[in-house]
Amino acid sequence: MSIPNKSNFKFQELTPITGVKPYVIRYWETEFPEIAPFDSEGGQKIYARKDVEAILRIKKLLFEEKLSIPEAKARMQAAPEEAAVAQVPAPVVDTAAMENVKNQILKSLDFIRDIKFKRKW
Repeated sequence: MSIPNKSNFKFQELTPITGVKPYVIRYWETEFPEIAPFDSEGGQKIYARKDVEAILRIKKLLFEEKLSIPEAKARMQAAPEEAAVAQVPAPVVDTAAMENVKNQILKSLDFIRDIKFKRKW
């Protein structure tokens, strides 16, 4: 799954995006300085996009490349500029514009139904 096109994420958004269980993410926060959420005014942890990218990179190192945590830490420090996962960013969807298009289509369908009914096609 690609990372949604936004800059900040709440903790509960991380598991669906990364596929990593919450308790694992909490543990990785203690082990990897690359994951550094900040607290919102309401006291909720907020993760920047770079944190999500770091989680995906750590997941790849640990689960796919089968590195140990010390090896993954060393790899993260050795190449911090390496992208988390080569991904195409999710397209930005203008929901207001999509709703407008939907409404125009529905109006067109109603218009066609009216014509069909009046002319008895």
